[in-house]
Amino acid sequence: MSEHLRYLFFIGPRDKLPKPLENSLVRELPGLVVQVSTDWDVLVEKAEQEGVLPSLILVDEAFGAMNPDLLQVFQDTYPNAILCLTYNGEYTSKLHIRKCLKTGIINNVIPMNLRLDLWLYAIQIMLHGGSYMPPDLVELLEIDRSMQLEKARKATAASGVSGAHIVSSLTPREREVLELIARGQQNKHIAANLSLSEHTIKLHIHHIISKMGVSNRTEAAAAYLQIHRSAGGNG
Repeated sequence: MSEHLRYLFFIGPRDKLPKPLENSLVRELPGLVVQVSTDWDVLVEKAEQEGVLPSLILVDEAFGAMNPDLLQVFQDTYPNAILCLTYNGEYTSKLHIRKCLKTGIINNVIPMNLRLDLWLYAIQIMLHGGSYMPPDLVELLEIDRSMQLEKARKATAASGVSGAHIVSSLTPREREVLELIARGQQNKHIAANLSLSEHTIKLHIHHIISKMGVSNRTEAAAAYLQIHRSAGGNG
């Protein structure tokens, strides 16, 4: 494998990454090799045969929403690759995006109808380890986050148990993991920060969700932030 080549995988229908757009990628970003398939196993097998590792994996939002478990597989197979959802800007796409982002695995989203120069710039940012999300989605996610905070507040009030008591029931390590989740860190980064395996982090998250009585890591983080906000207000 040449040290000067970088690889981009696109998972989704061929028509979602039109050939002219792929050609623009290759032309404007020298050294970039693009591989497209709807079959993840085919891409992995080909990559293993050629001895290459992707720097960036673009996942069509509909494919990601229908196969959420595969998002974890993508991350586990290529932990150093940046994962990014692609979407066409329609409302149904945003519903798919919400579903994928709730997994906590993907933090990058790029619209396929973005102006070409901006689209290429966003791809460059991610190829260099950065992140990208369009402003309208950031606003949408902020609304979601506010709703989750309110849901967590009501759930805590209805339970008759203080939020501080719920968090205090966690072990010191679980509280460390929860704090990093609330900061938006992915499992692999939490594992690196705490010098633990990703498997151990997943077990901690499972225990946190169970003890806090929430449905997923996003709700756990929202509850944690609400508790700290309330504590700050009372202080």
